[in-house]
Amino acid sequence: MKHTIYLIIILHFAIVAGCSDIQDTENTKAQITDYPDQESWNARMFFTREGRRRAILEAGYIAKYSKKKYTLLREGVKVDFYDENGEHKSVLTSDEAKVFDSKDDMIATGNVVVVSDNGTRLYSEELIWENKTQKIRSEVPVKITTESDTLYGDTFLSDPDLVDYEITNAHGTSKQTIKIDE
Repeated sequence: MKHTIYLIIILHFAIVAGCSDIQDTENTKAQITDYPDQESWNARMFFTREGRRRAILEAGYIAKYSKKKYTLLREGVKVDFYDENGEHKSVLTSDEAKVFDSKDDMIATGNVVVVSDNGTRLYSEELIWENKTQKIRSEVPVKITTESDTLYGDTFLSDPDLVDYEITNAHGTSKQTIKIDE
């Protein structure tokens, strides 16, 4: 009888150990599928529309995930934006960004700065590029500086050259003189 109990206990431990090996194998398979399909280092990509330059993207590291349908950009992300005539308008820099395959929209995160050729600067921790509308927006706080103004706001929407923008809950300082009609 004692031998039967020992045999049952040993059998139980063998089954438990065997199950944990199966689980470890499944976890290993899940980790393997997280690898990118393509990788690039110190890459530069050109984007055109109807034969005209629209953007130049640079990043220290680019990883394409086909199953997840996005491309991850890291290590010094920089995007130069151009208007419909191919003229340079602004440059965006960030720590990291994700480009979604379905719409070519991009989310830039970490120390995001946009500098327009007119000198306007935008600072945020997250900025979204909407390819279809050709607009940039932020749903997190932003700071905008010009030669004479510093504005803060809760959300932001603009063209890529930071000329026509909307900012919610705007507050800040200005050195401009405002004429008030009496």
